[in-house]
Amino acid sequence: MKRGRLMDDRSNSGNLVFNAFSMKINSTQVFRASAQQVSSTLENETVILDYERGVYYTLDEVGTFIWKMLQQKPMTVAELKSGVLAEYDIDEATCENDIYALLKALSDEKLVEKI
Repeated sequence: MKRGRLMDDRSNSGNLVFNAFSMKINSTQVFRASAQQVSSTLENETVILDYERGVYYTLDEVGTFIWKMLQQKPMTVAELKSGVLAEYDIDEATCENDIYALLKALSDEKLVEKI
């Protein structure tokens, strides 16, 4: 298993803010990648470009894993969590909190949509 956090601590041209508490997210909600972006994976990192605003974001290895899952099909938070727990050595509480934070940040930037 690989160890990792969902997002880099490095600064990006677009700042994704971790505040999952202002958006109510639960394990049954379904998310999908927005069509208003383009992304590319380079090694274990993904760069997402919001081409309408000209801002890019980066995801680390685990964030990239989640991003790829969301690009394949809409997924519930529980499905994302199960996938991450099966692939990475991360405790369940940290995994869940990081997924909520990532989805909140991506949603705020309109890179994912809740459906």
